[in-house]
Amino acid sequence: MGLQLGALAQTEEAYKEPLGLNNWYIELGGAGLFYSLNYEKILIRTEKWGWVGRVGLGYNPVDYTLLNKVTLEGNTIMAPFHTSVLYGPNKEKLEVGGGFTLLAQNINQREVVPTFVFGFRVLETNKVCFRATYTPYIQNGQWENWFGVSLGRNFSTGKKR
Repeated sequence: MGLQLGALAQTEEAYKEPLGLNNWYIELGGAGLFYSLNYEKILIRTEKWGWVGRVGLGYNPVDYTLLNKVTLEGNTIMAPFHTSVLYGPNKEKLEVGGGFTLLAQNINQREVVPTFVFGFRVLETNKVCFRATYTPYIQNGQWENWFGVSLGRNFSTGKKR
């Protein structure tokens, strides 16, 4: 007489990409240099490739210097404008793009800072989006290395079908 043991293995469901064409997220560091709230529109999406455009907004109320790299005066508005190409057949995607960040204290005191993004993102079935990026920028003729992390959500607008 033998003893039989049975085990049930948990099967992982196949990944199903959320259908929403919009993302919002908060980014710490990154193109906003300190932080920014961002809206991103998915412009093109195929099985492996995507193209997105985003705009963000942040506000710095006090003078600060972070890691001896980023110095912002108080009352500075930070507005990143970016476009990126995404590649990846699954929920994990590589991201490469560029754009600029507008730094402004008022209509007469503003600076346009070219920025780039090389990163990795994950968009889960539950619509949570996570990004980790290398986001170098050029300020005062100097190439500066910088990084960012983002957490947000994918969503749809309009009527459901």
